[in-house]
Amino acid sequence: MLKPAAIIAVCAVALAAGVYAFVPASHRAPEPTLAAKGEPPAPARPLNDAPPPPPVAMLPRPGTAMASAPTPPVSLPPSPPKVMADLAPAPKTETAPAPKSDAAPAPKIDASPAQKADVAPPPAISAAPTPSPVPQKSAALTPPPATPPMPIAPAIAEATAKIEPAPALVTPPAPAAVPASAAPVQSSTPAPAPVVASLAPLPTEKPSIVEEALKLNEPIPAKKLFSAEKLPSLGKAMAIGYYPRGCLQGGVALPVTGPTWQVMRISRNRMWGHPNLVRFLERFAPAAAKATGWHGILVGDMAQPRGGPLPFGHLSHQIGLDVDIWFMPMPNHVLSGEEREKISAINLVSADWKHINPRTWTPQHYDFIRVAAEQPGVERVLVNAAIKKEMCRMQGSKHPEWMDKVRPWYGHHDHIHVRLACPADSPNCRKQPPVPESDGCGKALDYWFSDRVLHPKPKPPNPNAKPPKAITLADLPPACKTVLAAPDKPLTAANE
Repeated sequence: MLKPAAIIAVCAVALAAGVYAFVPASHRAPEPTLAAKGEPPAPARPLNDAPPPPPVAMLPRPGTAMASAPTPPVSLPPSPPKVMADLAPAPKTETAPAPKSDAAPAPKIDASPAQKADVAPPPAISAAPTPSPVPQKSAALTPPPATPPMPIAPAIAEATAKIEPAPALVTPPAPAAVPASAAPVQSSTPAPAPVVASLAPLPTEKPSIVEEALKLNEPIPAKKLFSAEKLPSLGKAMAIGYYPRGCLQGGVALPVTGPTWQVMRISRNRMWGHPNLVRFLERFAPAAAKATGWHGILVGDMAQPRGGPLPFGHLSHQIGLDVDIWFMPMPNHVLSGEEREKISAINLVSADWKHINPRTWTPQHYDFIRVAAEQPGVERVLVNAAIKKEMCRMQGSKHPEWMDKVRPWYGHHDHIHVRLACPADSPNCRKQPPVPESDGCGKALDYWFSDRVLHPKPKPPNPNAKPPKAITLADLPPACKTVLAAPDKPLTAANE
């Protein structure tokens, strides 16, 4: 049992501490330390000497103030005499820890609901000690007796007002407090569009010239339709129709430069034909070079990529079985593109169109024509009548079979026109009537040297005469519509 004197001493200490808490920090005297009073520090109380002490408001958790929450009344447990000895000098207990040390910089008490919630429950003594030396000093003292709850005094409000501007403990604004107007600012700079791995856009579908012709309700010349095609059609190679009225499916291109040939007038894009025609040229070129002693041959017009009527130059050459070969020997060098466009073939016929020109005609031209007519699959070799006449003179009384294939025709004074027979794989190819069983010499040539042929009378102009009707797609075999509308044959497969 505590003696009355001890109880009175404890109450005095508690009363002094409570009164001291309401004194402003500016009016308090500096607290003397134990070293200044010449006293050794008080020994620390063993942990098992007394039951756990109740929560004390003077040990705030970091970031809170003790004076901001009222301290509930606490009953003082009985203490051993050793504790009484520590509290004997009552006057010296006036230097107990003051609220000044507890009034560390803290946020404003009513700054936000969240801060009020943090200071509502008083921290327990088991909380981590603060780095301030004052609380460590007060930890060595016995807890003061509980004081009755009282309202916050004006002194506390004044102390709070002094520490209000402390910026170090101001709680940073939460992300939710960002104003809504910040959202448009972030979206004001549009984010780059994500890269989407998509398929390359397909090329636009080729407009159907046939459909356009139907819409206009007027026929379009077939030569315009076929000359607009730059690549052959997809499909098996076939010659369709007749030589002067047909088309070519799955055409093959002759390389513009070969070991013993070069293609002329490349800009016309007429180096296409049926595979039989390409094989003929690849076989004939070295044979002609060997027979004539030339470096090779110069190849003129063959057919367009899909055959059909040509815009100029020929009535035939439509099904990929016709080719013009110049009488000019191939030079000993590869011709440039410009040379292939500007060089002209030589004329072997004289000015009267009845004889050959001795300045340009050579015996090699005879062998050149002979080798062409001797090749298998050749149906015709068309030459000028004056050239046929000279070859008949050179034959004499001999009548070789190949001479029957050499036939006179208009023009053809600077090139031969070789025509192949219809291939076996082209059922829609119409065959040409066989040549007469004659070498074509003698009286058979009289017609070609008549005035009707050499000097035709011009017809008087007729203002009411209609222009000749152009060949339209309707005039060609029905299969040519399919050829014209078919997809392009890939370049990699053009010569397969």
